[in-house]
Amino acid sequence: MTNIITTTEVQQKIGQISNSIGVNVYVVTNRGKGRIVMLPYFDGCDENVMDYMEDFEMAKNAAKLKAKYSVSSKSGKGDLEV
Repeated sequence: MTNIITTTEVQQKIGQISNSIGVNVYVVTNRGKGRIVMLPYFDGCDENVMDYMEDFEMAKNAAKLKAKYSVSSKSGKGDLEV
């Protein structure tokens, strides 16, 4: 189950949150905007976290990436053969 809570609630209820993190997922907001996702940890999840961070970086830089690869795709087919 996903719960939406404020940063103030995190500060006030960190004990309760840490006790229930295995059952609940928390989206932490600040002034109405999502800032943090709190998920339970398990051994071996490091690769999943790294994949998420890569997705986050791509989403954050989507406009730059689209512009960069738009120029590349407009240049046409290259002569590299595999």
